[in-house]
Amino acid sequence: MDRRTFFTLVSGGALLATSRLFAEHHVLSADPLLSVFDLSSSPDRYTDIEDFYIRNHHATPPDTGKNLLRIEGEVDEPKEMTIESLANLPRREIGAVLECAGNTVGTTGLVSNGLWRGWPLGDVLSLARPKRSGTHVHLVGRDGYVRSVPVERIHSDGLLVTHLNSLPLRRHHGAPWRALLVGWYGMDSVKWLERITVSTSDLPVTGNEYTESTLDPSGQVSRQPLPRVQVKSVIVSPTGGAVLRRGKTEVRAFAWSGEGKISKLEASADGGRTWRTAELQRSTPHEWALGRITIELNQSGAVELVSRATDGKGFSQPIEQDRRRIDSYANNWCHRVRCVVV
Repeated sequence: MDRRTFFTLVSGGALLATSRLFAEHHVLSADPLLSVFDLSSSPDRYTDIEDFYIRNHHATPPDTGKNLLRIEGEVDEPKEMTIESLANLPRREIGAVLECAGNTVGTTGLVSNGLWRGWPLGDVLSLARPKRSGTHVHLVGRDGYVRSVPVERIHSDGLLVTHLNSLPLRRHHGAPWRALLVGWYGMDSVKWLERITVSTSDLPVTGNEYTESTLDPSGQVSRQPLPRVQVKSVIVSPTGGAVLRRGKTEVRAFAWSGEGKISKLEASADGGRTWRTAELQRSTPHEWALGRITIELNQSGAVELVSRATDGKGFSQPIEQDRRRIDSYANNWCHRVRCVVV
């Protein structure tokens, strides 16, 4: 079954068992929709809209045809807006990776790179004249999902998106508009945005949801909000389990960071003991960069390839997972691929 047929069935209310699509995808859940992307199948700079990962928190809401956005709360002029009423605002287009906070380390995951277009969310918010007492913005989607972010983040990194890869947003990606917080994990980029509430406080945290939790030696757990998207790289070729001929082999990897562009990508053919620097292609802030390096494999037997990225602010991937962490978010330790050389 192709992806188009799958979405047609889901949109029509059909119940589907977990199924595998073409090489680019695995659909892990139909309700709420969860579809992961295989980076090793990506030939392009931007992930095709048909292949773009989806991680919904609730069922996709029906199209009501109203398409209104309300701004309320700590504002002097509450607003109710339509796409037409924003037509005179300057638009912005930016390429950026969107990654789920719970994305794992590996080629198949909840991450994609897209070209986003819409209005700066800070400009939209300013139309309602927020009061100085407002410190947080609650973003409310039509599916009932809600996130709260500091108001400064709305102005520095926010976009009210209507187009992805030069095409109007599709239903499962949040049409007619969604929030995008560039450089931050995807849980803040609320889809089907219908209400923005300016508030004097953050929303209360529910359990361990989207928090960085660390266990100290005394057994105490410390929690703090998740950081920006952490610097990360994934080897896309060769893939795990590949049988390689002795001699020269090209290693390719994608790398990205919420802190800006990638400054260096390294590869190791001995499990991380020694490193060589890859050639970077397309290193643009907030997008993923493609790195290539040719390595010499002269010994038969098992080989472990490892990638390590460093961003423009000097942050590098950790070699191993931090064993003190007891949450499952912001996973960015070095990716390892085991192959056999014959």
